[in-house]
Amino acid sequence: MKKLTRREFLRLSTVAAAGVLAAACAKTEAPTATPEPKAEAPTATPAPKAEAPTTAPEPEAGAWPREDVARNRTFIQMYPGGSPEYTNFGIHGPYTAGFTHQHGDASMLEPLAYYSIFGDKEYPWLAEIYEYSDDATELTCHIRKGVEWSDGTPFTAADVEFTIQSLIDKAPDLRDSAAIAKWVKAVEAVDDYTLKLTFNEPNWRFMFTYFNYRFDRGLYIVPKHIYQDVEDWLAFNNFDVEQGLPVVTGAYQIVQSQAQHKIHDRRYEWWADKIGLQKMPQIERIIHLPMADDTVGAQMVINSETDCTLDLRPATIKSIVEQADHIVTHSLRDPPWGYVDWWPISIHINNMTKPFDDPRLRWALAYAIDQQQVVDVGWLGGGEPTNVPFPYYPGLMKYIDGIKDLLEEYNVLERDLDKVESLMTEAGFTKDSEGFWVDAEGNRPDTDIWGAVPLFADIAPICAEQLRSAGFDSTHVSPPDVWAGQDDGRATLHLYGHGGSVLDPFYTLNMYHIDKVKEPPDAPGDNRPRWANQEFSDIVDEMNVTPMGDPKIQDQFRRAMEIWLRELPEVPLVQWFHRIPMNQTYWKNWPTVENPYINGAPWHLTFPIILWNLEPTQ
Repeated sequence: MKKLTRREFLRLSTVAAAGVLAAACAKTEAPTATPEPKAEAPTATPAPKAEAPTTAPEPEAGAWPREDVARNRTFIQMYPGGSPEYTNFGIHGPYTAGFTHQHGDASMLEPLAYYSIFGDKEYPWLAEIYEYSDDATELTCHIRKGVEWSDGTPFTAADVEFTIQSLIDKAPDLRDSAAIAKWVKAVEAVDDYTLKLTFNEPNWRFMFTYFNYRFDRGLYIVPKHIYQDVEDWLAFNNFDVEQGLPVVTGAYQIVQSQAQHKIHDRRYEWWADKIGLQKMPQIERIIHLPMADDTVGAQMVINSETDCTLDLRPATIKSIVEQADHIVTHSLRDPPWGYVDWWPISIHINNMTKPFDDPRLRWALAYAIDQQQVVDVGWLGGGEPTNVPFPYYPGLMKYIDGIKDLLEEYNVLERDLDKVESLMTEAGFTKDSEGFWVDAEGNRPDTDIWGAVPLFADIAPICAEQLRSAGFDSTHVSPPDVWAGQDDGRATLHLYGHGGSVLDPFYTLNMYHIDKVKEPPDAPGDNRPRWANQEFSDIVDEMNVTPMGDPKIQDQFRRAMEIWLRELPEVPLVQWFHRIPMNQTYWKNWPTVENPYINGAPWHLTFPIILWNLEPTQ
């Protein structure tokens, strides 16, 4: 294992080192094993957790914020960002456009329920159980007794009612407020522990969409007793350590929020510990550092100056596990060095730009691409091609397996240059003197692939070269405004993922709804290909009023995907993998294939489940 010298370390990451030095000495606690979860409600399963104490422990004595905390009780993570992201929570609170839970703030936020993708289970949290009316026009949630905000105020149905009503009143200015206003006709706290929502039309997915934390999705619930006197949520200074702000329900609270690091300390009391639901996590402090690039992040995790980083590229993570026996990944030391994320990647095509409004051109691009070669060369074999815009998750595979015949008929994974030739010729294209396709006026279609570096630097050039060998004048481009170019329509082709379905296919299919089409230069939103098909959208509307898991969805899925595959608004490319290095020097019981209690991304809203389960090695 190669160690960085102090000179090298300071030269590469002076600011990151400053954040690490915030950790000092504190007393330790004995680790406790994590048992299997047990059922506690008929509609859900309790969250994976460490063994709960038989009686609530006495509160710890100590200063707040915590003073010196030992490195072996400190969790240090790295994720891209810094100013202004690190200071947004303190200035604005969780509903400003600039706020993100990805910089450690997920440790403070809690939902009514969690969803674990690998276990394909829902875990009740702030709520114990919920039920829909027979026609899904009403949803009733039963709040768990004993939940408290960090200032000791009971958490009740009134907090959820206030949050929902406020979002309706403030729509469309706040995150999710427009959608909440569209769906919710009325919200009522029937009593402290019963919440009732009435919808404008049937909605079988409201609980999963807004009250359930999975990956980056879920509603932020605010404390009524704090926010009821706040007129402008965006101007509210929600960070004052002496005043106990922000008031949260999670086990952690932010104590520093500066341009180059954030610190969250474990609170001395936490409702879940007090009622015996979940033992207090053993991590006393979380330090969040900005990650400048993969090289610095890799060297710092090897040196045990961080415990984990943003997911890394295959060549980098492969090198790390080969030289550092204290580093593992979700798949331990073997390819693909990680797990399938919910973000499958496609070559997105602007369907509003000629000639790619013609499905023949889009299929010609598909037949020019060899997805397996992309994985073998770009990812050193550590990955998986995809022929659908869905992640390969347990809850979705029954739908994908049910259309195997369609996937054979419309074989996106087939590379066939003869079919490229036939489709392009049929569409009126010929080849110029350099062997590139041109239209009747001699113009080459714009097939440059916009892909951000380093995110897509390993696979975008391979895709561009495959297109070139099929007669398309294509190059991988990554200008400084690569993300803006993808959004405003300048990028005819670009690489991007789908943050949609994880259990129910509706969420991804709904991204292509005709109502979501936006013309450039407006950002495309969910419908990145800017594809419009009314027949497809009608099927999605039909699915929307069908309960999740209903057998009817298989038929609806099939009819929708037959249209999608025939039209092919984009070219499915690869399943995306989170290849996260997890350092075992200070912490063990990471989520891996041996114990996949949750996906391992600390920047997701399920981060608290990782914190509950990590155990100190020292």
